[in-house]
Amino acid sequence: MTHGADALRITSHEGTPFELGLPLETPIDAAHWPLLELQLHSTAAGSLSLIYQTSESSAACTATAVAPIRSKQTRLSVDLKTASWRTSTGEACSAPGVVAYMLRLRMQVPADTELKIGDVALASPKPPILPAAIGADTADVSLPLPQGGLGLPELAAPVVRLPAGSSAESMVGLRDAVRAECPAALVLPAGVPLALGHDGPVSAWWDWAICGLYLLWLAALAWRQRPGVARPWIEAIAIAAGPLWLIAGLRWGPHVSIPGVIAFLAAIVFAAVSEWRRRPVFWSWLGRSWQDWLWPLLPLPVAFVLMLADGHGLIHLDPKHVAAYFGWALLQQWAMLAIVMGRLRLTPLPTPAVILITASLFGLLHTPNGSLMQLCMLAELWWAWCFIRSPRLLPIAIAHALSALLVESGLTGHLLRSLEVSARFFL
Repeated sequence: MTHGADALRITSHEGTPFELGLPLETPIDAAHWPLLELQLHSTAAGSLSLIYQTSESSAACTATAVAPIRSKQTRLSVDLKTASWRTSTGEACSAPGVVAYMLRLRMQVPADTELKIGDVALASPKPPILPAAIGADTADVSLPLPQGGLGLPELAAPVVRLPAGSSAESMVGLRDAVRAECPAALVLPAGVPLALGHDGPVSAWWDWAICGLYLLWLAALAWRQRPGVARPWIEAIAIAAGPLWLIAGLRWGPHVSIPGVIAFLAAIVFAAVSEWRRRPVFWSWLGRSWQDWLWPLLPLPVAFVLMLADGHGLIHLDPKHVAAYFGWALLQQWAMLAIVMGRLRLTPLPTPAVILITASLFGLLHTPNGSLMQLCMLAELWWAWCFIRSPRLLPIAIAHALSALLVESGLTGHLLRSLEVSARFFL
């Protein structure tokens, strides 16, 4: 089997049946979209069977020889409702409804047959017609219901309103519960209208205008810099503003805001140039004693205890991801402790206030993931104290990376939904 630009190329060497799994990133609604359509091309005739499994704990059901594969055929459509489904013990199965776990193709073609498979999609003979706009009060279901539960109607794409005043975690949890029962539901916050085809109320030119003003502000500050830091408050706010606008402004998501990324990078460049010109507060990279390396590791056993209390077995993390995260942790702690907190320490604020503001900003950089924001703020309170006690950056960055990777491997999905931030938290 090889992967081409637009299709999988499969050669059958022995003519025995083979299976091809269709990845299900989210549940699919085979009840309202019962037509399975495939783009394929075969050099010889064969047959297609299907297998589905609703969940990990349910039985797999198979429909044998649901459609013939003809030579030189380019498209194949199978009605999942009319197929005869059976378990491995021969018991009858109902036609698939919402499938969240497995949908597989089982094909059999003669030996030496070449088969190309392109797009695979579900279709409906009567697709739902969506309105051009949905009003702020329009809803088929408004949660929470007095009797409890979801109470979803038998519609392909009902409009479901989430409870007003809910936290981000609560809204995401309810959205996932709704889509587990009705994958095509339109789940909207309370009182928010929706105009289909529009990305949001803030137009692109407005983002570019804000980004342009921010870049001009950074350029003016860089131009007026002197050996000493005359306005530490302004520099701290200027450096923190770009990352906060990207993350807390929900501009980091499936459709990344280019102005937001530019503002983030501009803040990092401005911070690096400012620190290269003059380093107002002393710090260094490496620890000089065992205490410098040991004290920042305190959040690591705390994360381990949380994992034992409400976590799961460690999952494997990609080594490239692990290596990249050490660099990302170093960048974060350099920006927060050496740069932002370094400027705040030049203000009349007492040291506890400086530590609290730094930790709060670090927590806000994980918006809207509330649980993660709290954990990060508590950890940064400790790391900021460690940095003031002994300004060595690398031990803190390593402790940050180890703690975060342990949480990602053993705690996400329970106490933490994920480690995603900004708009990516809602994926």
